[in-house]
Amino acid sequence: MLTGRQTLGTIEQALGDLRREEAELSKRIERATRGLTDLQERQSEAYRDLARFHLDTDAAGALNTRLDSAAREARRLLEKRTADYKVLSDQLRQCESERSELNSRRQKLDTDRDSAENQMDDLLEAVDSRLETDTGFQRQRDAVEQAEQTAAAAGAKAQTSEKDRVEKGKAYEADPLFLYLWNRNFATPAYDKRGLTRSLDRWVAGLIGFTDARANYAMLTGIPERMAKHAARCAELLQEEQVKLAELSRTAMTEAAGSDLVGSIEALSDEIDTIDTELDNLDRRIETLSGALAEFAIGEDNDFQKAEEHLATSLKTDALNDLWRAALETPSPEDEKIVQRIEDFRERIEQVGREVRQDRELQRDIGRRRAELADVVKRFRSKGYGSWETTFSDDRLTTVLLGELVKGAITGAEYWSRAERSHKRRRPKGRRVAFPKGNGLPRSMGGFGGMNSPGGFGGPGGMPGGGDSFGGGDFKTGGGFGGGGFKTGDTF
Repeated sequence: MLTGRQTLGTIEQALGDLRREEAELSKRIERATRGLTDLQERQSEAYRDLARFHLDTDAAGALNTRLDSAAREARRLLEKRTADYKVLSDQLRQCESERSELNSRRQKLDTDRDSAENQMDDLLEAVDSRLETDTGFQRQRDAVEQAEQTAAAAGAKAQTSEKDRVEKGKAYEADPLFLYLWNRNFATPAYDKRGLTRSLDRWVAGLIGFTDARANYAMLTGIPERMAKHAARCAELLQEEQVKLAELSRTAMTEAAGSDLVGSIEALSDEIDTIDTELDNLDRRIETLSGALAEFAIGEDNDFQKAEEHLATSLKTDALNDLWRAALETPSPEDEKIVQRIEDFRERIEQVGREVRQDRELQRDIGRRRAELADVVKRFRSKGYGSWETTFSDDRLTTVLLGELVKGAITGAEYWSRAERSHKRRRPKGRRVAFPKGNGLPRSMGGFGGMNSPGGFGGPGGMPGGGDSFGGGDFKTGGGFGGGGFKTGDTF
């Protein structure tokens, strides 16, 4: 049985190893790419030497000038590129150093929290035994149960009243004349019409029996609002009683441990959450820098492409091809040596080029696998699978399956699916006397947190329970209502 923290720690370690492998490969590609450019420059020098044997002085000088110009421009671009690469590399190293420091701090905090959680878990049975005979705790637990029943009933009535409003309000809301007068606040102090408009509105109101209908609809719409406020207040009172009960559990645990374990665990969890946020921000920054450096490594940045273009264009002109053919046709031993140098450079350029292409393909593969691992880590964190209560029944998550994920044999989604299926929740020891229903238990141990966790206990909304309807026979769904000629949909 694996703990969530063990599993997450192993995955993060594998991710760190893959990141280091990717960084080393990027450096190797960058060195090889620069070496490739150097070989092209040296090949260009050999062509210049060859030109001296087969061109007159003016022609050789023009060729040298053209080659020198291309080489100078390529060298300038590469020097600028090297400076940019160094800036990015320094920034990446700084981010990785910060991440390493943060991760070390997090591991220390995690160890401290784990120790405090295990200590608390070991004390729960003793605290349960003590609180079972504590009359004050029992009274408060009864008060919580009573508040829960009241809140559930209030929530159910609020739901029922809202349902009645929707159903019984349809007849009113479907009548255009009623809505016309209702929206004008007719028969209320807010009505401000005068003259003919007022007379016509009064005539319409008499025609449809608006006065009685308005009173009924006002009550129909007002009751759900009052019920909802009452249910919300009952939920607040329930939370207050739950906080009191949690305080008694926490006090008993503090006395048993000799320190405020719940407070310590929550403080450590808050620090860890803060570090996790910083780590997420750093990871995004590292991904951006790594992506930029990967472009440098594979030669996709503008400066390298321009430098490569300058050299390649110079080395592929018709004039140089003519020099090559002329050298092969003459018996001079000196130019044969130069031709051999050019041939050697060409072979080395092709060899280095093949190696760079292979490394670039490997880099793309590592980048894909690293992204899969990083996504798994994010899912673990977002699900809280690094908490004390998390366990996994499949031991292969940190061995065979993780190895397959690192190698790219399975995807992050497949690994996550296996993790989800083997996920279990470790239940704290004890008989659930202290911290009933997780009330006051640290969040990392499956509870609602410490004394000041707002909204942790929930409210009555959606809780099952009875509840009388309201309105009696005055409200009937559909049809006419109000009497006196008031019929849904009538006009005048």
